[in-house]
Amino acid sequence: MSDPYRDWDAAYVLGALSPAERREYEGHLGCCVSCAAAVASFAGMPGMLSMVPRETSAELLEPVPPRASLVPGLARTIRASRRRGRTRVAAALAATALAGAVAGSRLVAQGCSPDPRIDRTTSAPATTPSAGRDPASLRFGRETP
Repeated sequence: MSDPYRDWDAAYVLGALSPAERREYEGHLGCCVSCAAAVASFAGMPGMLSMVPRETSAELLEPVPPRASLVPGLARTIRASRRRGRTRVAAALAATALAGAVAGSRLVAQGCSPDPRIDRTTSAPATTPSAGRDPASLRFGRETP
């Protein structure tokens, strides 16, 4: 069940209710704990509002014009932020590629091999099959008689 008085609390505290509505709401406050709590939460509001100068309160009632210049500025900021992010990613990829290229060139230049028994800095002499031997037998380590 909906409370028909749930929005009357601020109007009651600020004195915006008619005398008949005020009496009706005060009768309701005696039996409704949630509305009484809402009125208690607004109890200090009239004192705070009385400290605001009259000129300032009149300015607060005027509608605030929308700031059309905000949107283009935000769009520029977002574009610049995305551009910086893309530049950082590209720089990181380029640095990684450069580091890989340098490491790879050092491995090749030093003649490193996965097998330490193999020295790739010296080249082995080319062998040619001897006359009278079958090339297939040389390949499989067998000699023909």
